[in-house]
Amino acid sequence: MPTLKEVIKPLIPRELWDKVPRSFDIIGSRSGAVAIIEIPPELENYKFLIGETIIKLNKHVKAVLRRVGARESEFRLYRYEVLVPGPTEVIHKESNYLIKVDPTKAYFSPRDQGDREDIARQIMPGEVILYPFAGVGPYAVTILKRQSLVKLVIAIELNEYAYYYMLDNIKLNKLEGKVLPLLGDAAKLMESFCGVDRVILTLPLGAHKFLRQSLTCVRNGGIVHFYHLGTEENPYGDAENLARNYCNELGYECQIINRRIVRDYAPYVYKVRLDIKVGKF
Repeated sequence: MPTLKEVIKPLIPRELWDKVPRSFDIIGSRSGAVAIIEIPPELENYKFLIGETIIKLNKHVKAVLRRVGARESEFRLYRYEVLVPGPTEVIHKESNYLIKVDPTKAYFSPRDQGDREDIARQIMPGEVILYPFAGVGPYAVTILKRQSLVKLVIAIELNEYAYYYMLDNIKLNKLEGKVLPLLGDAAKLMESFCGVDRVILTLPLGAHKFLRQSLTCVRNGGIVHFYHLGTEENPYGDAENLARNYCNELGYECQIINRRIVRDYAPYVYKVRLDIKVGKF
């Protein structure tokens, strides 16, 4: 099958060939999906052609959205321009589980699947996990489908749309009783669950504001998965400084047991993860 770039190139001026996106996200399954693409301003006059071409190349895609600008608002959502109208609520299949979502109402990235699986492989039976900024619950679902003996995942989300999709995903994946879904502000709710085995802070733009609270909430010897942004030159430097400073302030002996570049976030900027083992004495 030809690529998007191969189809578009003959239809636009040669000087614009290198501007055609090489990739785009598809959220959904064979029964229906939505494509999300970033198109540079140089291709403004060809954006609808690009949208129609994506539909032709991917028969299961029913709608095409153009991502506009950076994530914004307290719900960390992108703004979208509709290139091909169609349904945007889809059920996305990953491995042996399902994620129901409308990306125009709740954040979800299929690009984080590898990271979700990596976290899930670390989970031990009997753990209680605190999961603020849970969105539609993809980390909770991935963890529980891989490690069924987890005691409980406490999933907190402020966005009402995302919260109700999380409820749907708990039912879709038959995880009732394994997830405690909470609608509200993580800053206020996290303190009620101190002593957990693990905290997952997946929000790279704002997790640092909750790092101190997470370090205090996790039990002695527990793990905090801390997500942050890092530059190409020094991807982990800022995240490590934040972790070190908070641990020193609290008098904890923290050990960074793993570092991971999750994926590209922007040109020359990465989404990174530190796995921090927290010692309290």
